[in-house]
Amino acid sequence: MTHISVPETVEAAGGSVTLIERPGGIRLRVARLDPDGIASSEPRLCVFLSGYTEFIEKNLESVGELTARGFSVLTLDWRGQGLSDRLLADRHKGHIDRMETHLGDLQAVLDGFAGFRDGTFTIVAHSMGAHLALRYCIDRPERVNRAVLIAPMLGVGRTGLPNWLARWLVEGLCLTPLAKSYIFGGAGYGPRRQKFEGNLLTHDQARFERLHRLMTQDPDLVLADPTFSWVRSALRSIEAVMAPAVLERARTPLLLAVAGQDTIVSNAAIEAAALRLPDAQILRLADAKHEILGELEPVRRAFWNAVDAFLDTVPTNS
Repeated sequence: MTHISVPETVEAAGGSVTLIERPGGIRLRVARLDPDGIASSEPRLCVFLSGYTEFIEKNLESVGELTARGFSVLTLDWRGQGLSDRLLADRHKGHIDRMETHLGDLQAVLDGFAGFRDGTFTIVAHSMGAHLALRYCIDRPERVNRAVLIAPMLGVGRTGLPNWLARWLVEGLCLTPLAKSYIFGGAGYGPRRQKFEGNLLTHDQARFERLHRLMTQDPDLVLADPTFSWVRSALRSIEAVMAPAVLERARTPLLLAVAGQDTIVSNAAIEAAALRLPDAQILRLADAKHEILGELEPVRRAFWNAVDAFLDTVPTNS
């Protein structure tokens, strides 16, 4: 197993943390990390948006890839995740009322930082974060120069049920007190999630073990399975973005990265979306599981090489 050396705190990575207050007393944890030795009034700006269950520290290696490319990076713990305020007494439950709440939080975070408030930027985003990034690109095309969407949540993976039936069941259950309960079969964080063999996320044991070491050191970072309400919000948002004539409105140049061994999100949905998007390239990584950014080095290098080519193809001053 290869050892990796990645900072384990924002401060060790040279960044700083800010808390953003939102209505209802919710505090969002935000980090900004700048390139070494660069102090510019007009830096290159990038927003990094993580996926479900993720937190800032998990992605410091990827953020470091971006700062090494000269970007000042803004990233956050979504509400209900990481060290942003949780929404239920059971911190292990992934819960949200609607994905539009996350989009509102994203705009509030951008408004809190000079440059990001009124300038343009690049987005790099994973899974749920990539889904939200795409929605933001469609809604605010004037703000985003280009976006890299990694395994975007445009359809769910294997559920064992037809999509229409899953949606019908979830909608019905959310009319009951089960809305804030774990989905059937769901549970809190435990030993099964710490087992590398058979995991659905990565082939890289060192990066897998780093993630779980971070959560052991600070259990408040842990998030486990979602509630029915979270699933309803995800399914509704997927339906909205995949509806006729919506993807066609996107004007942002996009790079969509597809993990060939993904069972978390639907690759077929990503492929279908790419055909409808006006300015989209697709990168297929056959040997990757869902977390491309946390994969073995050959996969990561192939990904970052493609990102570099994309950035060169779509140059920008930001």
